[in-house]
Amino acid sequence: MKICRWLVAALVGVSLVASACSGGGGSADDDPTEGDLVDGERLVSFSGANGLKLAGTLGVPQDARNAPGVLILSSVGPTTDRDGIQDATGGDQVYKDISHAFNAAGMVTLRYDRRGIGASKLESGTDPLYEDMIEDARGALNFLAQRREVGSAAVAVVGHDIGGWMALRVAASDDKVKAVTLLSTPSRKLVDVHAESFRQTHGQTSADRFRSEVDILLSTGTLPGPEQMASEHQSVLGQGQDQLLKGLFEADPLADAGRVKVPVLVTAGALGTGVLPTDAEQMTRAIGPSAQLSVFPNLGQTLRDLPADPGSIRFDPADESTHVFGARPVIGVKRDTAAVEKVTSFLSTTLKAAKA
Repeated sequence: MKICRWLVAALVGVSLVASACSGGGGSADDDPTEGDLVDGERLVSFSGANGLKLAGTLGVPQDARNAPGVLILSSVGPTTDRDGIQDATGGDQVYKDISHAFNAAGMVTLRYDRRGIGASKLESGTDPLYEDMIEDARGALNFLAQRREVGSAAVAVVGHDIGGWMALRVAASDDKVKAVTLLSTPSRKLVDVHAESFRQTHGQTSADRFRSEVDILLSTGTLPGPEQMASEHQSVLGQGQDQLLKGLFEADPLADAGRVKVPVLVTAGALGTGVLPTDAEQMTRAIGPSAQLSVFPNLGQTLRDLPADPGSIRFDPADESTHVFGARPVIGVKRDTAAVEKVTSFLSTTLKAAKA
């Protein structure tokens, strides 16, 4: 199963039919398939949409009982697993890093491989759907909330990039969620994000043509053939991913944002590309009084320090190196301690004050 290349950062819905999620629940005592606790982490599995077995990592503070829980939802892409965005340079293990920070603050965490990624295997010929990814997130939330380590404590959802869209959808429909953090989550529809990037990199004609190609997908459910598409669009509109792409391009993050009533921390890196501080500002307004905004100077999209002047590099849908870091990866840059602490403090304080 191959996911089109642009989804590494996605930059990035229709409502799902309500159904009972298979939460998995339980603990290591009643699930012999779970791994041992090693360095504060345990390999786990739970059921997602259509009963698919999803593989994850449970981060557990020492002697955790009735500890707040945090579900971490990743961005979408073929090299993005439960730990972060992987590439030839070693990538960016953003989800693993923030999980460890949350654990150190006394919170239980769950991060997992999305369907078709890593250890969450799909049958050959089966493609992931956006709606199924949201249902998977519901299953993950149920699994986390039922853990003995969490018990009666409150739970939150953290979403990065398109994972933030899924976090909003889950929070808007499940009262178990008591807080949300959005990390570099676009407020605009996906067609607008990409059309603007094509305008910057290839001109207005390319942007207009891209919108026309997406209109065909949304109206017919089928992508135009590659011979009918501009060459620069083919890394974004990958053939054979019609239904996944249709779901993503239909999604309206601001509609879901307006339905979320719990406290939300909306973040953005000032040096991000594709997802901009203006996205975070618009998202904060859409959520309303329960939202607070943090724009971090000199940071990219995964809370990493970047040079004050990243150069003239702009977001390019066909160049993965411009997606995740807000500029081409800079070897050796570290996660910004103050930004991680801001997110950690918000979750810890909010969840401790909430009732599960």
